[in-house]
Amino acid sequence: MKLRKTAVIAAAALATASLLAACGSSDSDSGSGSGSGSGEKVNLSYWLWDANQQPGYQKCADAFTAANPNISVTVKQFGWDDYWSGITTGLVSGTAPDVFTDHASYFPTFVEKHQILPIDDQQVDVSAYQKGLPELWVGTDGKRYGLPKDNGLVGLYVNSGLLSKAGKTDADLGDLTWNPTDGGSFEKLIAHLTVDKAGKRGDEAGFDKNKVDVYGLGLNGAGDGAGESIWAQYALSNGWTYYSGDTSKPHFNYDDPKFLDTMKWFKGLSDKGFMPSLKIATSGVGMQQTYGAGKYAMTTDGVWSAQSYAELKDVKTTIAALPTGPAGRQSTANSLGDAVTATTKHPAEAKKLLVFLGGKDCQSIIGQAGVVLPAMTSALEDAKATFQKNGIDIAPFLAPTTHTEPVVPQWADAMAIFQPAMQAYLNGQGDVNAFVGVNDQINKLYQ
Repeated sequence: MKLRKTAVIAAAALATASLLAACGSSDSDSGSGSGSGSGEKVNLSYWLWDANQQPGYQKCADAFTAANPNISVTVKQFGWDDYWSGITTGLVSGTAPDVFTDHASYFPTFVEKHQILPIDDQQVDVSAYQKGLPELWVGTDGKRYGLPKDNGLVGLYVNSGLLSKAGKTDADLGDLTWNPTDGGSFEKLIAHLTVDKAGKRGDEAGFDKNKVDVYGLGLNGAGDGAGESIWAQYALSNGWTYYSGDTSKPHFNYDDPKFLDTMKWFKGLSDKGFMPSLKIATSGVGMQQTYGAGKYAMTTDGVWSAQSYAELKDVKTTIAALPTGPAGRQSTANSLGDAVTATTKHPAEAKKLLVFLGGKDCQSIIGQAGVVLPAMTSALEDAKATFQKNGIDIAPFLAPTTHTEPVVPQWADAMAIFQPAMQAYLNGQGDVNAFVGVNDQINKLYQ
């Protein structure tokens, strides 16, 4: 869930590495012991990238070993870049883990390259998960390769101190509206929360958009073609859909006027000085650190970041629902899953671990950890209780109607076309109608 915006960059590397992996050894030294029904002890390796989730999954691993004494699990956490570098090179060198946390952006490529194993021989009840999430981990070949672990929903994070200083209250966040023409009450709030270095607000005469001290809305990069937590919530609320047709042969809609109008409005926030330009947003520290320094009054971010916002020392945060657009209040839904590498020496034990990590007992542990929302419905109440205990209201995240992000073949190839165009547009280097040509190029991949 975390750092989705950079997924495609590494996905492209994955595509390259996978070609090499096809020529590499099928052996893996990631685990030890003979296993596979021999009765001997087996040690599995499990990798994940989110340090906040490691304690919860260590508890899950311990619980798994307690139930399966012959199988121990070594849990390792890596930073995002090192993680995917380790996975891609490990698939070549034979040092990839037995089981690892997978990302929807990578999943189709892993399937296409036969680098992960299907788990259709395992007994799982997919009806236990929240609607739409289990389908994310079914390949275009119809086989299931994983189970959903969490539910990545998006909300509006607001600096309570800056809100109060602007003469606004939490009540002003309750019924925000948005449209691509004038931005509705949402843009009015963004403008009012924007302050230049002379103290003029964005909706006051004399506001200097070139000398902004506090931006009303933060920016977390350009995003990929899913636009999760960046621009997708606005486009979807404008009635736009990612693509039409079957997932195996999608027809993308980046040329839809609903998308183009949304992007014109979105970039317009930067042009007016209400949101940083892409160059400014990506030239210093990250969005959350900038928000913590009091330079962003609001951000749109995932529920997976809620605990981190709550732990900021100098900022008290109010979480609100995303604004309602012409097509209602809409947002993305996504989920991480686990995968078993095709190079594992212990496929039976690795699949057993995967099913446990996505099962009721582990989902309950993860829910009680209060870091993410579990994918399994029965564990959702555990998470709600923990978030509430920590002073975090997750109800706003549950308000929008959600849309599953694209999980389609050749996603990395498609994003190699889309991302440079989006970056150029947000940097003022192209017209919004350039997305018409971009859309044509992407759809040719699926002809």
